[in-house]
Amino acid sequence: MRKLDFQAKCQQLRVYPEQHFGESASERWLCLCSLLTEYHPASGNFRIDKERKWEVASALQKSIRRAEESTALRVIAATQEMPEEYAYFLRRLCVIACEDIGPGDDTLVKFVLACATLFSTQKPSPDHFRVLNFLTAQMCELPVRSRIYCSYEIITDAARNSALPPLNSDEKVIVDAIRQHKQDIATSTTRFHDWQRSQSWRTAGLLPYLGLSLPIESQVNTDPLPGSRIVFELPSYCYDMYTRIGLSGLRRIVAGVPGAESIRDFFQRNALASPHKVLGEALFTVEGGREQSELLYPALSLMEQRIFAHRFGLRFDDRLHLCDLTLKALQNGTIDRVREEVLRGQYGQGQLQLIAQTEEPVGTATN
Repeated sequence: MRKLDFQAKCQQLRVYPEQHFGESASERWLCLCSLLTEYHPASGNFRIDKERKWEVASALQKSIRRAEESTALRVIAATQEMPEEYAYFLRRLCVIACEDIGPGDDTLVKFVLACATLFSTQKPSPDHFRVLNFLTAQMCELPVRSRIYCSYEIITDAARNSALPPLNSDEKVIVDAIRQHKQDIATSTTRFHDWQRSQSWRTAGLLPYLGLSLPIESQVNTDPLPGSRIVFELPSYCYDMYTRIGLSGLRRIVAGVPGAESIRDFFQRNALASPHKVLGEALFTVEGGREQSELLYPALSLMEQRIFAHRFGLRFDDRLHLCDLTLKALQNGTIDRVREEVLRGQYGQGQLQLIAQTEEPVGTATN
């Protein structure tokens, strides 16, 4: 993308709301346009095997959740060595914007989608890396972020498959609000709702939840997040159930490893299908899905956990107990030790790094 092309795209961004939403660009939107026009990413020198793209994507998303900007920018720097993947990572940022930013900044969510529609990646160029860096930095710099849209989809999916547990009064309000909102979006003829429907594919179906708020209490959770390490070049929290390494580690822990015997015993007492995936969801709850300064509805979060327990055939108290056991195994270093063992078997000794997250020179994660 030539310099003139990039500047032309930035100008198109300025009028994007009027053309696609039928509304004037907000001050926040115009500020984002100006910042992108002037943005130049710092030089990065982080290389990683292209075969590890899924681990890189996992590390990117979870470092954005944690607002760990130095880690996120270090990870996204790896895409310089795989420009053919710019399109994939730009789509991934669209999903991250909905899954992990959501009502924390609706304008930024729309801006990320607009960038994805305007900056074609058919001919990769340094300006695509510039856009990826800018959007990553913006998502990390927000004062709050939110997984509310993801929670909405979990509830929608459970309702669609008749897999909801018995609902209390607050939960009925939530289900009714989601159902009504989806009906309104489906039947609306406004330009903005047309845009939501047409661009939903970029966000794993989450974009239609944009703008949905619930008539219940919300709060910002500022509890500290679990620590992390750099293991085989990436933050340890990236090796979760959505990666091959993470799944292998979960299977080992279910079978029984020193330091996590209580988890093995739990699954011996509770005969469950795919126990490693049940453990993976518990690990996601206490580690991978955690966000720095998270805007949430407590009743919605509780409902999400009740749905998981119901899906697995667990009593809710047993689900909470498994999460407690998983957090202890994480805090005592057992889970990261198993991850390292699996990584060593997969990639060999290589350039193994196991570095405390407080050591800044390698761009490690900080809470």
